[in-house]
Amino acid sequence: MRLVVLRDEDLELSTPTTEDVPAIFAACQDPDIARYTTLPFPYTAEHADDFVAEAVPQTWAQEHGAIWAIRRDGEFAGVIGLHPRAPRISEIGYWMVPAFRGQGLLTRAVGLAVDHAFAAGVHRLDWRATVGNWASWKVVWRHGFRLEGVKRGAMADNTRPGEPLRDGWFGGMLASDPRTPAGDWLGPDGALPSRPDPARPMDLVRQFHQTYEVPIVTTGADVDVPNLGMRMALIAEEFAELVGAVFGDAAEGVVLQGYGDALAFDDEKRDTVAAADALADLVYVAYGMALETGVPLVDVLAEVQRSNLSKLDTDGRVLRRADGKVLKGPGFRAPDIARVLRERTIT
Repeated sequence: MRLVVLRDEDLELSTPTTEDVPAIFAACQDPDIARYTTLPFPYTAEHADDFVAEAVPQTWAQEHGAIWAIRRDGEFAGVIGLHPRAPRISEIGYWMVPAFRGQGLLTRAVGLAVDHAFAAGVHRLDWRATVGNWASWKVVWRHGFRLEGVKRGAMADNTRPGEPLRDGWFGGMLASDPRTPAGDWLGPDGALPSRPDPARPMDLVRQFHQTYEVPIVTTGADVDVPNLGMRMALIAEEFAELVGAVFGDAAEGVVLQGYGDALAFDDEKRDTVAAADALADLVYVAYGMALETGVPLVDVLAEVQRSNLSKLDTDGRVLRRADGKVLKGPGFRAPDIARVLRERTIT
């Protein structure tokens, strides 16, 4: 494939040059780029030099291979490439400079790259991303890619060496496929027809963890985890909120103060068996209170899930507090619990 420049109004895709090395190096200091791509982390100036001097020409030298810099009005905004995997099959990959995310530029760039690939004789384009990377999926979904499966433990996180490999989404499209979405948007800001059954709370929470990349441990039970403090604080906060709803704000404050005082007595002895028993009892008594008070908890959980999955930033990024708690993005929609209680009765 010969070197090609693609244009769309103020957007240009052209081959990265040595002049782009400082911008590439600066952009790749963003941990999200290393987390969601195969780029090394930490990313050094030497990595940027090697990318322009070696990876770019080597990729262009392959049939159906290409690497472009994404430029808006001449300013470097990201990278997009076509990486040959087999005869007439290439994989599309991309990343954006943080300052240019959420402006629709990547969607336009992918459209240019896809048009060019199929016009050049590519039969199929592959795509992959870590499960929960909704921002990456939405870009290709708009152009007709189909999500074709999940591979367990197929994706590395370069910012967390030694961590278990994460599950990956894999998809693609054929040159003959329509260039429009192949199905409904199933992401956090859509209708969510794929929402798990709210009568199975663990499935709801698992979807939340997958969407926001919250750890899911499958190697055995152990409560001594890095986010233990945050988890305990969340439970204390929700219990205090319940106390406040029933007994008043002053009572809520007492509970929160009591939890804060309890932390001073942490002996750092973690009893996983006792913790598991207490977690089960918390769920049991919560459902018991719902039954005794007539709260349709299944329907309330469905409404809370709808709200929880609206926390992503406008470009699909996850916002986190320093301790790892997922924060609300600008599109967050609070749950309408009052409506649920008006419309539903317990069954």
